[in-house]
Amino acid sequence: MFTLTTVWVVLFLAIFAGLLGILAFIRNKAGFTVRVTLALLLGAGFGVVLQLVFGAGSAGGAGPEIKKWIGIVGSLFTKSLQFVIVPLVLVSIINASAKFASAGDGAKKAGKIVAFLLATTAVSAVLSIVVVKIFGLQADHLIKYTESDGKPADVAGTILNLIPNNLFAAFSSNSVLPVVFAAAVIGAAYLALRKEEPEIAARFEGFLETAYALVLKVVHFVIRFTPYGILAIITGRAASGNGRFIVQLSLIITASFVTMALVFIIHLIIAQAAGVSPASYLKKTAPALLFAFSSRSSAATVPLTIEAQRNLGVGEAHANLAAALGTCIGQNGCAGVYPTMVAILVGLVQGYNVWSVAFLAPLVLYVVIASIGTAGVGGGATNVSLLVLSLMGLPVELVGILISVDFIIDMGRTLLNVSDSILGGLFVSRIEQSPIAR
Repeated sequence: MFTLTTVWVVLFLAIFAGLLGILAFIRNKAGFTVRVTLALLLGAGFGVVLQLVFGAGSAGGAGPEIKKWIGIVGSLFTKSLQFVIVPLVLVSIINASAKFASAGDGAKKAGKIVAFLLATTAVSAVLSIVVVKIFGLQADHLIKYTESDGKPADVAGTILNLIPNNLFAAFSSNSVLPVVFAAAVIGAAYLALRKEEPEIAARFEGFLETAYALVLKVVHFVIRFTPYGILAIITGRAASGNGRFIVQLSLIITASFVTMALVFIIHLIIAQAAGVSPASYLKKTAPALLFAFSSRSSAATVPLTIEAQRNLGVGEAHANLAAALGTCIGQNGCAGVYPTMVAILVGLVQGYNVWSVAFLAPLVLYVVIASIGTAGVGGGATNVSLLVLSLMGLPVELVGILISVDFIIDMGRTLLNVSDSILGGLFVSRIEQSPIAR
């Protein structure tokens, strides 16, 4: 026999199913950004309706039951994000090792460029910490406290947990650090094999390319589920909150752009130190930076990245290496700024002392580690954030929510990534006394 509560539950779940149907109907008629934005708006509107009808914090009745069933869709999305972490980490870091192998005689140059990219990523992470503190960012209206299997470890704990007792157990656990170690070992073995048994290494490289492509395709499948997950998550937040989640989301976007602007100023200072004035740097790199901003793809910008370095007087070897390595290593925006801010915000919600050295030192270290193997295409920042949160033992729910506004932040992040690649070639070229256009 249907009760009034059951009727309300069925009615509102039917409406939610209808909203999911709308998103599915326009799947082939609207771009990803449009669908995610629509999901954000529909979720906020539907959540407000639920709050007006049932209240924000009702302990019984139809409201909690409706939110519980809607929450299943959001949980499926966040669990899917967790699902892809281990294979993504494994193949991404090994694939990054192949970049060193392809450098051939330019291994020393490649090493210097990588060192530059990782150093600037660390600086970007530190600036992000400062901006989060100044802005007083919070995410308690975006995500709720959840029990976590792990906890942020100090540097000593990081070292102890680096080598797993059982490799297969490490793959099935929530700790990603042993997987990073395993990937690094396999990558080093591949580099050695390339020198000793090039034919065997070539076969492995073919397998690696296939595995990398397959894993990215799986990630793509998960990302395609984003509009539906966003609809469910935002509905739940709007139904339970007071509108503060919109304010917090807006502040995160603003703080992200402020941080990226500060990092870009540092880029101009580095260019000046390398003998190129900020005005000249902006003029000669504008085509690459503007394309990166609009395309949101470091990989697609590679030809322009190389051309920008040549305009600055960088030799072909340095230009090619920096452009290639910059698509998968470092990336100040996607791997430095964004994951750092996300990790601090989640840490605050979880109740950790995020301003302690015990939290911040491992965070910067993990950001640098996670930046090795960054995908130079849309979604790279999401992948790195998932890895950093996993390394820190933090839940990944906030990543799923921020995907709803990711396209806004991603334009600036990609511009920053490409700028850093250009600077990598310029700076290392200058160090090695290559001709520089002054």
